[in-house]
Amino acid sequence: MIRSFFSTLSTFIWIYSLLCIARIFLSWAPQLLYSQVGTFLSTICDPYLDWFRRFKFMRAGMVDFSPIVSIGLLTVLSQAASSIAITGSFSVLQIIIQIILLIWSFFRFFLNLLSILLIIRLIYHFMHTKTYSQFWIMLDKFLAPVITKITRITYALKIHLSYCGSLILSIIVILTIRFLLGAFIGSLITSLMIGAFHFSIL
Repeated sequence: MIRSFFSTLSTFIWIYSLLCIARIFLSWAPQLLYSQVGTFLSTICDPYLDWFRRFKFMRAGMVDFSPIVSIGLLTVLSQAASSIAITGSFSVLQIIIQIILLIWSFFRFFLNLLSILLIIRLIYHFMHTKTYSQFWIMLDKFLAPVITKITRITYALKIHLSYCGSLILSIIVILTIRFLLGAFIGSLITSLMIGAFHFSIL
């Protein structure tokens, strides 16, 4: 009975997450968003999605990460319910592992995005083009806080970098953080999984 309940719950959460994903994609097509299907999806999905949008720390300039977090949480809940349905037991360590992976996927996406945008900006800088469209203005506004924080240490050391040097330093720092965090999370997850295995056989 319990396994059947959690199996149904896992399926329900999975279907709801697909509806939320469809709602997010429809926001890019206003003509579809205000259709009957779009209105239906907005009615059932917006209360959940809007709950995450209210947190300011999920926005970085023009980028909104709340959809990623909201869908990620549904994925964790669905996997937890599915695990209970299959094993008939609840594992706190498995839930902790899923939450850590969710948080890491968020930061990994953000670090990868920063790296790509910084590299694009560096390439554009080397092109020495005189055209400066709205896209590059928005990109500079998005990257400026990151570059400023990273290069702040050079000011303390009285090292003055050019804009090109600041971009290169920012890329190196972001990629280094990405690599070190990835190695740490991988090691942590492995340790937790070993701990969960030993606990299950006791």
